[in-house]
Amino acid sequence: MALNGTVYRAISIIFLAGLFPHPLRAEIGHAARERVLEARIRSLEQRLGEMETKLEGREHRSSLKAPPVRPRPNPVAEASNSAAAEPTRSKSNIAATPSAPRLSAVEPNAAIETPQETFVFRENSVTLKPRHFEIDVGADYIRGSGFLQSDRALSAATSIRLGVLDWLEVNATIPGFTSTRTRGIGPFRTQSKQVSGFGDMALQANARLHEQTADTPGVVLSLGTLFPTGVRPYEFGNYQPNSALRGYNPNPTDFDAGYLSRGEWGLFTNLQFYKTVDPLILFFGAGVRYFLPQDIQGHTVQAGTAYTYNMGFSFAVSEKSTLGLQILGSYADKLSVDRHAVPQSELEPVSVRLSLIQRIFLNTWIEPSLGAGLTRDSPSLDIGFGIRHRF
Repeated sequence: MALNGTVYRAISIIFLAGLFPHPLRAEIGHAARERVLEARIRSLEQRLGEMETKLEGREHRSSLKAPPVRPRPNPVAEASNSAAAEPTRSKSNIAATPSAPRLSAVEPNAAIETPQETFVFRENSVTLKPRHFEIDVGADYIRGSGFLQSDRALSAATSIRLGVLDWLEVNATIPGFTSTRTRGIGPFRTQSKQVSGFGDMALQANARLHEQTADTPGVVLSLGTLFPTGVRPYEFGNYQPNSALRGYNPNPTDFDAGYLSRGEWGLFTNLQFYKTVDPLILFFGAGVRYFLPQDIQGHTVQAGTAYTYNMGFSFAVSEKSTLGLQILGSYADKLSVDRHAVPQSELEPVSVRLSLIQRIFLNTWIEPSLGAGLTRDSPSLDIGFGIRHRF
């Protein structure tokens, strides 16, 4: 512009004036030299002010005559402005525009859409989407002790779960075990008996009746069937139900061995409630386990109906780690033999279980756990480890 050129020339004049000053006589003193320089500076400032005033007047007159200049379009700026204005669309426009399903930042695979905290009580929850399935393999070392006896057992189970609908999944569990019971029969004398075999296979379906909201808990109903694939814990060799006769023994249960199965048909159900109370998930469930009468060695045997419950909480330590605390308990009625209740045959096992769920790969978890019995009908110690993979 004209103004910039004129200012540039004025600055050049000042620079040259200072660089090549007019020669002064040697006899002029210091004070006189300063007065001469000040006069020159004031003269230059006055000339600059006059030039600026003239140039401003010229620019004003040229702006009144010149047509307005349209700015050249900038595609990059227009694209960025459009992107910035995108969130200001109306709700109706947003609803009308289809969007891709949003995945969790922790779980980028569509197969992982359930909070990991629910895995603590996954036996009574729905964790799989339709057409997804998982395989779970676990093992437990069980240690128990009682009056003049001790138990050691190793159990293992394989579970296969399949998602059927968004609110429904089914699973099958095949257990097995080996156990040894050692009993004291005299001073420094013991006897041991070992038993091994399959446990009772189970088929189960979990249906989510209600998804949790801000004010209400989620509800899951479980229904299942037990198959008599396990070893039966009965021995009628010493059975004597008549109290008037010698060797009275109304309970045909084999107490010389520790059994982890019943070998009877059964039905079970559970109603589970869960609620997120950040950062925890609280849960509670209650159910019933009913065994059908079985004909064993000419006697009709029916295990007592058990009333089960579970409660606890889980919370995420990190994106891949979850801790859970769970209390598992039940109360079982008396055993029935030939429609007669066996005295003192009630059972009330209660245990507490601490577990860690650690994701090691995208769809693979390991689950170490530690359990302790709270009643004499429960094992003293239960150390478990499981691994499962989701497809």
